[in-house]
Amino acid sequence: MAVRRKTLTQDTFLTRFGDDLRHSFENLTDAVGDLGTPSVRLGVTGLSRAGKTVFITALVHNLVHGGRLPLFEAASQGRVTGARLEPQPDDEVPRFDVEAHVDTLLKARDWPQSTRQVSELRLTITFESAHFLSRALGRGKLHLDIVDYPGEWLLDLPLLDKDFATFSREALERARQDARAPIARPFLDALAGIDPDAEADETTARDLARHYTAYLGDCRAEGRALSMLPPGRFLMPGDLDGSPALTFAPLDIAPDAGTAPPGSLRAMMERRYESYKKHVVRPFFRDHFARLDRQIVLVDALSALNAGPAALADLETALSEILAAFRPGSVSRLFSILTRRIDRILFAATKADHLHRADHDPDRSADETDST
Repeated sequence: MAVRRKTLTQDTFLTRFGDDLRHSFENLTDAVGDLGTPSVRLGVTGLSRAGKTVFITALVHNLVHGGRLPLFEAASQGRVTGARLEPQPDDEVPRFDVEAHVDTLLKARDWPQSTRQVSELRLTITFESAHFLSRALGRGKLHLDIVDYPGEWLLDLPLLDKDFATFSREALERARQDARAPIARPFLDALAGIDPDAEADETTARDLARHYTAYLGDCRAEGRALSMLPPGRFLMPGDLDGSPALTFAPLDIAPDAGTAPPGSLRAMMERRYESYKKHVVRPFFRDHFARLDRQIVLVDALSALNAGPAALADLETALSEILAAFRPGSVSRLFSILTRRIDRILFAATKADHLHRADHDPDRSADETDST
C-alpha cells in the first residue's frame, strides 16, 4: 500500500508539473500575441441565478452601442471611442451568444438561459489614453476576452487539494447540519446501511450517486438558496452524464480507517473521485481559470438573506472557498509572461432591482434608512 501511495504522489506531481509547463508555454504565446494589441482575459462567474448571462449581455451591448456606463471611468469620461465584436482567440471554446441573449431580453421580454458551460467572447475596444503623451501618439486598442463559466465549477477547485476521505467528511458534516438534514434525509438513509469496505457494487454506487445528486439539487432550489454544492458537475453533467467520473458519493469513513481495501466500495469511490479531479476539475483549471487576468464574481445575496441565517452562513462559506481558489496579487511584467495571476477580483451583489429605488443610494444615512 505504501508503494501505491508513493505512485499516486508521483503521478500527481508529474501531472501538475506538466500542467505548469503547458500553462507557461500558453502564457508565453499569449504574451507574444499581445505585442501588437494587448488583451485582458476577464472571467465572469457566480453561483446559480446570480445573473451572469444578463450582466455580460448588458455590458457588451452597452459598450458596442455607446450606452451609459457611469461607473466605467473611461466611458464616463468619453474616452471610449468604439467597441466591436471580433472572433474569439480560442476556437475550441463555445461562443457566448450575445446576439441571441439580446433578442431574448429585448424582443421576447424573457430571461436568457443560465450558464451551463464555459463560453467566450472577444470585444475589441478603442480608446483615448488618460495620459497626454500617450494620447498624442493616437488611440489605443484593447482586446477584452470575456470568459463566462458556472460558479459551481469554481467551488470544485479546492477539491484538488483534498483526498476522498476529506471530501467525504466535509460533505457529510454539511449534510447533517440542521438546515440540510431534512433535505439530505433520503441520501443519509441510503448511506446508513452501507459498509465502505464491503465489496464494490455498481448498483450501490449508482444509487448513492443518484441520491446525492438529488440532495444537491434540492439544496439549490428556490427558497433554500444553499451555495456549497460540490462537486459542481453533478448538477451540470453535460456529456459526462452517467459516466463513472460522476458516479460516486461521499462515504461514512472512520477517521482511523486507513487505506481502502482493494476491490472495496471505498476503493471504487476513491478512484472515481480522483478521476473527477483529473478529467473534470484539472482541465478546467488549466485551460480556463489559470489563464485569467481579472475576475468578477456575482453574488445573489438577497436570495440568501430571504432564505434565512443558514443560507447566509452557507453563502459565506462558499465565498471563502471561492476566494481561496484565487491567487491574488500583481506580478512583474517579465514574470507574468510565464505565470499569469489574477491581480484584481470584484465581488458584486446582484439583483438590485429587487430593492426599492430609495434604497439604492449607498450614501444614505442609517436614520434615513430606518425611517423609510
